[in-house]
Amino acid sequence: MNRKYLIIAMVALAVIIIVGGGYAWYKSANPSFHGSLISPAEPAPGFTLTSQAGNSVSLSDFRGKVVLLYFGFTNCTSECPLTMGYLKQMHDKLGTLADKTQVILISTDPARDTPEALGAFLGHFDPSFIGLTSTRENLQMVWAAYGVTVLDNGETHSSYLYMIDPQGNLYATYPLLQNSDDITADIKNLLRKQ
Repeated sequence: MNRKYLIIAMVALAVIIIVGGGYAWYKSANPSFHGSLISPAEPAPGFTLTSQAGNSVSLSDFRGKVVLLYFGFTNCTSECPLTMGYLKQMHDKLGTLADKTQVILISTDPARDTPEALGAFLGHFDPSFIGLTSTRENLQMVWAAYGVTVLDNGETHSSYLYMIDPQGNLYATYPLLQNSDDITADIKNLLRKQ
């Protein structure tokens, strides 16, 4: 009689171990995503604007990379530098994968955000980060395409970060970064799927 219960207990333990191992494997192969996924992913609205180096830059120039697109301004004292700081930390944590990403800041204050001002601002974070500006009319079309609200001459704006996948699709959004760990994990997971 005791032998029967011992066999049942051993079988139950084996089932628990197999199920637990399978669940752990599934979670490691399919980690949770921290941003708000856009499903199905849709083509990101294109644009061509002027960089801090004075060159014309188009979104399509970055096919094959994960693009992190943020709308902000250089005289910001809160969300913009905080977001860029988190993106700098993310860039450092990615190591060799950092070459497969591109951070882009699009100005919400074209009157003050000259290419030189963008270069000075982004120089505090990472030399690979790109700042883009243009005329207010050109920027308004880009803001509208991404659903960005800009008020008070650019000092009040939507604070979403947009993730664009290597195929040029709008993949996810982040309302406001709270740390660099979550977005770093999301980029690693996205690149692993490519």
